[in-house]
Amino acid sequence: MDILDIFFNERVRNRRFHPRKLTLPEHGSFQLYGARGVGKTALVIAWLNARESSAWLYIDCLDPVFALEDIDVTDLESFAAEEGITTVVLDHYYEGFLDHLPQVEQCIVVSRTLLSDTGLTAYELFGLDYEEFLSFGSDRSATQSFNRFLKVGTLPALAYEDSGTLPVAMRGLFWGAFHADESRLMLILARFQGRRVTAHQLYIYARESFRISKDWLYRTLRRFEEEKVILFVPDRLSRSGRRMFLYDYALSAYLHRGQSFAVTFESMLVLALIKHHYSFEALGNLGYRMTGGTLVVSAPFVSEEDAWRQMYERAQQLKKHAVSKVALVSVANRYRFELGTIVFECVPFYEWSIVNEEGG
Repeated sequence: MDILDIFFNERVRNRRFHPRKLTLPEHGSFQLYGARGVGKTALVIAWLNARESSAWLYIDCLDPVFALEDIDVTDLESFAAEEGITTVVLDHYYEGFLDHLPQVEQCIVVSRTLLSDTGLTAYELFGLDYEEFLSFGSDRSATQSFNRFLKVGTLPALAYEDSGTLPVAMRGLFWGAFHADESRLMLILARFQGRRVTAHQLYIYARESFRISKDWLYRTLRRFEEEKVILFVPDRLSRSGRRMFLYDYALSAYLHRGQSFAVTFESMLVLALIKHHYSFEALGNLGYRMTGGTLVVSAPFVSEEDAWRQMYERAQQLKKHAVSKVALVSVANRYRFELGTIVFECVPFYEWSIVNEEGG
């Protein structure tokens, strides 16, 4: 049987799917991109399942068959015309898989990175934000929901797991998303979660654990950054290095069991800002300054008395960097005070996160 017939006869389905905030357009060609495990395949398959099954062709570019066979674009276009296929989905697509994209009524390209020179409208998918995560669960309280979000993280395939099944599910997801050399590097990167680091420092650390070439490490770091597996935050008060974060704080904690709660909590804040496209930079250990003058500070368990004392000692630094408001994000604390013209407000993460997701 021809390879295209095989894919056409495989009517892919999701075992379990929960709607996401991102809505894909009904008409027109487009590309959907995002990091590994954020739910791209599940989203596009759910989109396909809502359409007439005979009108689409789903091709997984990572299918093992492509280790020995290739698809000719002309054959693909002819097959689509013969079978009345209006929509062709190329999942896990990468540069060079085809000579060029097929000329069909609707072509959907799903990839890890934003592809250049395709002429397609692009949609980026991130992992779950807190509001999306809440829609996945049936927790009875805000505390239960927050605790689950803290442990499970932002990757939708793990959103239904509990404390007993999570380790096995996390392990399967990790080994399915990263090959052997990448997985070793991820173990190294997890140890630098939230820290200022340079590529050279990572190389020095990594070569102590396994054989590695500098060229491979630098090349893989560039690819990870392009895929947004790792994200860097510039630090205005540092001349070298940027703060590095893996794209999922729970995965980072799984890879580095010694990761502290403080690092995990701060990573949640930073990733929430990144996912909602806020422009910000680190101010050393002060916090993260957003465009407009708001400083976001991770303060999971800081009392009002301790916060007032700490902020009083840093007041001159805050003024120096034109901070007009300080948002202290906590686990459960809530308070407000002022020091001169600067307003300090502490709110729980679950409240702060929802407000920021709505653009507040």
